[in-house]
Amino acid sequence: MSIYEEQDPKEPLIVEEPQGKLYEALHNQLGTLLDYEDSVIFINDEINDTTLTDFIIRMRSLLQHRKDKTAPVNLMINSPGGDVYEMFGIIDYIESLDVKVNTICRGRAMSAAAVILACGTGNRMMSKRSTVMFHQSSSFMGGKMSDITAYLDNVKNLETLIYGMLAEKTKKEADWWRERMRNDMFLTAEELLEIGVIDQII
Repeated sequence: MSIYEEQDPKEPLIVEEPQGKLYEALHNQLGTLLDYEDSVIFINDEINDTTLTDFIIRMRSLLQHRKDKTAPVNLMINSPGGDVYEMFGIIDYIESLDVKVNTICRGRAMSAAAVILACGTGNRMMSKRSTVMFHQSSSFMGGKMSDITAYLDNVKNLETLIYGMLAEKTKKEADWWRERMRNDMFLTAEELLEIGVIDQII
């Protein structure tokens, strides 16, 4: 039974993988967003749940259909940032792959996008006129004081994870990142190269 047929209420629901014309249509659409020949994937918008889903779908399609299965993937970043949870999802998926992922900033990599840039598993690069910005997490919440306190504790834990990741990926300790990310921190390509956020200016 496909997901498009009427469901008998007495039968269990079976959800199948996309097949046939549906899969072909999806693959053809993704083909316009991917460069199979050069193994390029783009993050060109705000990072949210849709971005994470699209990223994983595109990456799986690229890895399945490209000719050279072992070549690094090039992740082109031009993003204002976005949700921290989806940022972690993208980074975790990158780190789970058997191939290296080069991160390349052309344009801007701000907030969550800057952390993704730093967490590439291959070469991390940016053009000299691109803009990169790191800062603290920002959020808005209302409700009971106990809920707000729990939420703030969670935000602090997430920030500690981010500082630790950046310390592992760069030449600066977690406390250095914690202090400087209290405010928006814009860094030039030369400064990012010096502290180890990127490996190359292109």
